[in-house]
Amino acid sequence: MKIKQKINYKEIAKFLSGVAAWEAIAHAYLWSSGMTLVVFGFTFTKTLNFIQAVVSATTSGLLAYYAWIWGKNK
Repeated sequence: MKIKQKINYKEIAKFLSGVAAWEAIAHAYLWSSGMTLVVFGFTFTKTLNFIQAVVSATTSGLLAYYAWIWGKNK
């Protein structure tokens, strides 16, 4: 018996938007507190945390726009 399901890309975008938003919040906290974080030998400095917070927030916003707003008037 074959079960065919269509992938709902907007639902995936909603999930990934939340992941990116959480990442933006975490990096914004690290940036604002001035902490550095070392993960597998890679050091996240204050500057890198700021850049990552901005990139993650932008990505989250774009994914949220696609998931909830884009194409609603069609």
